[in-house]
Formats: sequence, structure tokens, C-alpha cells
Amino acid sequence: MADLRSMPTLLSRDAARERLIDEAIAEEAAKEEELEREMRQYMERMSLQAKKRRLERNLDAGDDEDDDEDDEDDGVDEEVREEWERKKLQVIEEDALHRKAARRILDYDPKQGGLYYTRIYCVNLHSFDLDEESPLPPMRYTDVVYKSPKDYELCEGVNILSVKIGSLDVDFPIHVYGTVVARDSLDKKCVYLFCRDRQHSQTINSKDESLILTGPKRGLALISSTFVEINLIIKGDERQEDRELSKGVLEIPGTEQRALKGCELESLSLATRLSTVDLMYGVVRDAVEATISIEVLAGEFSGEITACTSSIKNTLVLHDSRLLAHVAGGEKFGPVIPLLRSVVAVHVKEKMLLTFAAFTEDGEIASHIKCVPKINGSSQYEATVGSAVLRVNVVWSIIDF
Repeated sequence: MADLRSMPTLLSRDAARERLIDEAIAEEAAKEEELEREMRQYMERMSLQAKKRRLERNLDAGDDEDDDEDDEDDGVDEEVREEWERKKLQVIEEDALHRKAARRILDYDPKQGGLYYTRIYCVNLHSFDLDEESPLPPMRYTDVVYKSPKDYELCEGVNILSVKIGSLDVDFPIHVYGTVVARDSLDKKCVYLFCRDRQHSQTINSKDESLILTGPKRGLALISSTFVEINLIIKGDERQEDRELSKGVLEIPGTEQRALKGCELESLSLATRLSTVDLMYGVVRDAVEATISIEVLAGEFSGEITACTSSIKNTLVLHDSRLLAHVAGGEKFGPVIPLLRSVVAVHVKEKMLLTFAAFTEDGEIASHIKCVPKINGSSQYEATVGSAVLRVNVVWSIIDF
């Protein structure tokens, strides 16, 4: 049951936020009106100058031919005005649609210094579907045959390493649901990194715990900026309603805006609502996409599988039997090991290191595989971890449009 004592405060806060948003939109509309007024004045000045030039020509010539020319100029001037009116109407209509769409993603938060956009706004907002999932799959160019290096081009990629609650305005533990999506240079559409409904919320006990990431489903390209949109909610109970934990967007600068000397480990933070969310990621030069699958050939495997690259040692968790136990309802996994994440971006001249840590009665037993990247095709490896023999298949592809 909702706490009725908190409802007036919440409603008042929402009303205040809406008022601030309305004021900002009104201010933008006033700026547009001023711009339109300046454009109109400019066109009027241009029209007067044209008429003045025609009058001067008529006075100099003083014959009927100039009168005919004057009539022609009047017709041209009228066409110019009509074309300008059509363009002005089109601009006004598009601007109205854009501002209406922008209003839906405009919000207010003191931590952001007031008004801010909660989703990307560098697209045509009235025609772009912000909720559409990217249709692009992994391994798009695995089977393409390249006769020479000139037949393909490598771009930079991004590995999302962790998303943590760096600071929290309420006490841990919290139960979190919602979405974290990436939007890259390929199509700016949603590539899910984290997606949980209220019924399947994740319990977070401290700032050291990351969200359990389950994406991206394909390699993320970094040419223009890559955006990470965060919309997280704290699940309430019978005494407390659900509350917004974090809502906003982070921008990973594209390579169009900077020069990379190598692969780099970077981080960004988003301070909104009840938290500061910390995003850690790796920027990978000349990246190829590695899509990983693993099966058990003999024995049983229970443990953790992680991946990292030669220059960035921070790991991506591909599998954790403890986290995935609910998938099998407490039963043992079949021959194919389910992966939380299966895609890693790797520098074409580095190596990808896969680490297999088996949980046994005698403690943890680890094994490692070094994978050499390819432009396309696939690679097969075997690893023995405790009593388990695993077969690893890595499918390689460039990351491109």
C-alpha cells in the first residue's frame, strides 16, 4: 500500500518540475519567434534593395524594354517570396514537432544543474523511434572473403566493463530494475546492456557491485559518439513506493573528436535522482568483434568465465554459475554453457585472454586461453579446468556499417 503522507510532496515536486520544463520550452519558443522576426526583416530588406536596383535601372534607361524587364523582376521577386514562405512554414512545422518530441525527454534535476535531456537528442526526434532495438546482429562479416587489407576498414570499438552505483542517497541494499542501453555509430538504436523488469530486479548491496550486464549483443562501433542511456528504478515494498534511482544519458566521445594512440580505459559518471552511476569502459583501437560460445565436452563445470584484452586487464564477466543458477531452476547446465555476455571487442594486433575459474571442493582452479584475433572466420580452443573439458568457439568479424 502506498504511503499517503508522501503523496502531496511527490505531486508538488512533479508539478514544480513540469512548471520549470514549461518555462524552458516557452523560452525556446520565444527565441524561435525572434529568429523568425529577424529572418522576415532580412527578407524585407532584400526585397527593398531589389526594388531600389530596378528603379535605378529604369531611371537610367528610360525606355519600354526596361518596363518589361521590371515586370519580369517582379515575377521573380514574387517567386522568391513564395518559396521563402513555403520553407518558413516547413521549418516552423518541423520545429514544432521537434520541440513536442523534445519535451518528452526533457526533465529537471538539481544534480544536473536544472533542466537536462534524459535521452539522446542528436537525432530527428519527431521521426526517430527512441525505443527501437538495433536490428544489427553480431558476426555480420564473418563469411566475407577479403582479397587484401584494402577490401575492409577497421574502426574503433567499445567494451562496457561495469555499471556501478558509485554513491547513493538512500541506504543499501536496494533492488534495482530498468534499462541501460548503448547507442553507437552504426544506427543509434538501442543495444541493451541491462534490462530487467520489476519482477526480476537485481539486489545491490554496496557500491562495489556492478549491475549484471547481459549485453551488448554485437560489437559497438566508436566513430561518432556512443551514448549510454540509463533509466534505473528502485523497487519499493508495502511501505515505500518505487523511486527513480538514475535517469539520463552519458556520451562517450567518438574518434572524430580525438586522436587515440592506443586502447584506453575510461570512465564517466551520471549524477541524477538518488545516485551517481559510474560507467567504466574500454576504447579499443582497430577493433574486431569476437563472438564466443562454450560447451562442455567432458565432466561438469561450475564457476566463472571472464574475458579481457592484452592492454586492458579489466574483465568482462561472460559466465557465473552462481548468477545463472536460477535459469536452470537449480539443475545443472547442459553441454552448452549459457553466457551472460558473448561479444568482446579486441584490437586486431592484441590478444583476448579467457579465464576459466572452476569452483571445487578443494578451492578455485583456473585455466587460461589466449585467443589471436582474425578479421573473419573462426577459432576453436580446448581448456581443461578441474574435471571439465571445455570447447571454446570464437567467431570473428569486423565492426562496420
